[in-house]
Amino acid sequence: MTQHRAIVVGGGAWGLPAALELQTRGWAVTLVERFEPGGPHASNGGSSRLWRLADTQPWRARSLAGTVPAMERLGERIGEPVFRRTGALWRDDLSLPAVAESLDAIGHPADRVAADRVGEVFTGLRPDGRDALWVEQAGVVHADRLLQGALGAFRAAGGDYRPATRVTGIEAGESSARVLLADGSSLAADQVLLAAGPGTPELLAGSGGAPGLGIAVPLTPYIEEVVYVGDPGAALPAPDLPGLIDCAVGDGAGVYAMPNGAAGYKIGLDRPLRPLAHGTLGDDLDRAEDPERTEQIRSRVERDLTAIVPRVLATQVCTWTDSGDGDFVIGRTHPTVVLACGDSGEGFKYAAFMGEYLADIVEGGPGDAEYQEHWDPRRFGDATEPSGRVSAIGRH
Repeated sequence: MTQHRAIVVGGGAWGLPAALELQTRGWAVTLVERFEPGGPHASNGGSSRLWRLADTQPWRARSLAGTVPAMERLGERIGEPVFRRTGALWRDDLSLPAVAESLDAIGHPADRVAADRVGEVFTGLRPDGRDALWVEQAGVVHADRLLQGALGAFRAAGGDYRPATRVTGIEAGESSARVLLADGSSLAADQVLLAAGPGTPELLAGSGGAPGLGIAVPLTPYIEEVVYVGDPGAALPAPDLPGLIDCAVGDGAGVYAMPNGAAGYKIGLDRPLRPLAHGTLGDDLDRAEDPERTEQIRSRVERDLTAIVPRVLATQVCTWTDSGDGDFVIGRTHPTVVLACGDSGEGFKYAAFMGEYLADIVEGGPGDAEYQEHWDPRRFGDATEPSGRVSAIGRH
């Protein structure tokens, strides 16, 4: 029996688990990564990501519910847990009813927290007149553990891992596809999974004379900064707090935050620093922190999160890619190519789920009908230019 071959372009939060799943299912898989999983230029750096079942849309909450058993299965596969439940507080004025209804719809109702009690549920949180929801099914994805564990399992299973390898083009045929590399060589396989994160736009369009896939999707890659704060003299630099989704008030920026163990409490603003130059990954490799953003986050901690010592322990700059409507872009574009992009800042909570889901699609499955209605790569029609509107938590 002939073994099926697959090439996965992108060793990030979706590509790496999918490569492992396909290899486990008996495929011969080559994983091509321009940088390295979790490296400073990848879009998946850092040790933690926030996950939660809460969302304004019931269908999306249902998909989030599927991430929990998937994370459990992946943890068993690599020999250590890849997530930890901490609970999370979701505070907002506009989105709270929709989030509550979505959680009810999937059988995980949340507790309403009155505005004057938020500091009891999230120790030290400054009340601002808005109610909140306590989301029990929430916590932290151990991002570095997930990536390194999946990579180790992939290689142990015989997977062909090629880091520091740049893809310049993809030739999609009827029965096989070819991936062109910057050194002039190429790789061929029965199926290609394109999960290149911020590098996706240039591969869809073709770059430097190399062939693309003949489709365009409104994608905008962004640079984002997070800050780690806490007391460096404490046993743990941050108290054992839950996660936090503090949605925007008016034109201000929302906050997302999570415990991060020895690295302190991790905080980010729900607003990117800037788009990546030229709208693609290209050679825009500047990952320097923005001192103004660092101070903005530190002062926000000092004002609103009073249980945390507002001392900056570290900063981190990474990338994410917005799809324009806030939903993922996932599906088959050619008989031999599957596209997975547009994480819209929520890719990591789906990492284990996408490993299984994308492997199903590569193997010819249709995917979940409701999910694919929202994730179909061709749903944009002729609207291929980025919208210029950033997808904010609770606002899409």
